[in-house]
Amino acid sequence: MSSNDHRVQDSWDRIAMWLGAYVRKAPVRPAADEARLDAVERELGLMLPTDVREWWALANVSADYWAPGAFAPEHLDEALEIRQIWLLVAEQEGFPLTESGEIEPRFLPEFMPIAMSPGGDGLIVDLRPGESHGAVFLWDHENWGLGVPLWSSVGAMLEDIAVALESRTPALLWHAALGGAQEPCVAGVDGSGDLVWEATAG
Repeated sequence: MSSNDHRVQDSWDRIAMWLGAYVRKAPVRPAADEARLDAVERELGLMLPTDVREWWALANVSADYWAPGAFAPEHLDEALEIRQIWLLVAEQEGFPLTESGEIEPRFLPEFMPIAMSPGGDGLIVDLRPGESHGAVFLWDHENWGLGVPLWSSVGAMLEDIAVALESRTPALLWHAALGGAQEPCVAGVDGSGDLVWEATAG
């Protein structure tokens, strides 16, 4: 994860500069300090990747819907509340089988929400050991399951968004190249001064 460490602040600064130039001013998400992040790791019994810690520690992050798919960053305490709700729902649902006889996917304790859409879907980081550790996924609150990661890490997410905004080129190309279901999209600004992401043709 060290290759992402330097990118988090730099990429956010680039995103913030673009947002400041082109879209209306929005409220900011509160930052978390090191002591709070340490406490969360103890509470969860999980180590957060370095770039995830840096994500929560970023100051002056827009709380508007600037991530592709119309996702707004949640501050740490809200993210923990969402995580608890989703874990409770998963527990109440139990483990029914699909038509093929497999156990339906469920939200796991190792999943951490970082942003939410107006419709209740989330961007989550997978904290399980393994190939997808630290990757960012879409969590559809109706159709559970991870699918293909949107980005390999939070650092990669921020860099992808920064490049897409600055160059007016599509975001999510890496996800699409892996066969993911979310279409690459380009940024624009609507009549209200809001950032909108529109799917690219073909």
